[in-house]
Amino acid sequence: MAEECRYTNEEAASEAKASLPDWRVEEGMLTRSVKTGNFAESLLAANAIGYLAEKADHHPDLTVKWGSLDIALRSHDVDALTDRDFQLAKQIETVL
Repeated sequence: MAEECRYTNEEAASEAKASLPDWRVEEGMLTRSVKTGNFAESLLAANAIGYLAEKADHHPDLTVKWGSLDIALRSHDVDALTDRDFQLAKQIETVL
């Protein structure tokens, strides 16, 4: 199995996220805040993301709020951003 790419600095990670313009690299995490209309919409988006995350066996940190949802990705098992984070972010974009 090929070794996955780890992004050890924000500059390298920023290049990798070029196809994800709404995402940011902050404090070693790939993050995005999504505006929603209300709490129910935030919860629905979180559930859709949860479904994708379970399928990928890769789990983001989600903060559900009234009117917004915060998403943070990091490969906790290797304590770094990896290709898995960017792949899941691309899948998440399909449900937002």
